Amino acid sequence: MRTRPFACLFTVVSLSLANFVNAQDPLDEMYGRAVHSFFRGDSGPAAELLNEVIDSGSQDPRAYFFRGLSQSYGSFDGNPDFERAAQLEIEGKKVVNVGKALERIQGPARIAIEKARLKARLASRSRLLEIQRTRYEEMQRGGPAQSGMVVPPRMDAAPAPSAFAPNDPFNAEMTKGDPKTMPKEPSTPDGFTPETPPVGEKPIEPMPTTEDDPFK
Repeated sequence: MRTRPFACLFTVVSLSLANFVNAQDPLDEMYGRAVHSFFRGDSGPAAELLNEVIDSGSQDPRAYFFRGLSQSYGSFDGNPDFERAAQLEIEGKKVVNVGKALERIQGPARIAIEKARLKARLASRSRLLEIQRTRYEEMQRGGPAQSGMVVPPRMDAAPAPSAFAPNDPFNAEMTKGDPKTMPKEPSTPDGFTPETPPVGEKPIEPMPTTEDDPFK
């Protein structure tokens, strides 16, 4: 009687595992079988399984990497499967751990794979920079108001410099660039000359000449 709960629990777990296996993507299952065949040294059967996976529309970059390994026959540079796999990895249509899958791949094959991955990353970055540059040029052609940028206030042209010194204290009431007309001096009364002193004042004596200079 005590063993019945454990038996029921075991049955439930078994059914759950069976449902999980049945719900697994069949392409992933075929990919797993192909990888096992590859590491056993059966490159031919592995390549056939991977061909079926890829022809069925799989976007898994690992399938292309291992198909390239299975069909390389010792030559890895410029492998089109490596380049396609690296591109799929960048696009990320199927998110997988590529680095984990390639842990056991070393030597010239791994070097060729890493070259393809680096080439794909650089190409993707170049495309991103080109898109950003194109958008920036479109924003510039559309003007700052259309691009959502803050429009700075308009700066008027600076006034013309004054004809007088800028720090001249007597230039306070002058119009910059246009000198003000000064008033005329008052005219002298009739019969008055600079030589004739006003009435009641002592006339200014002329300066002594050099002939009368006692210090000469």
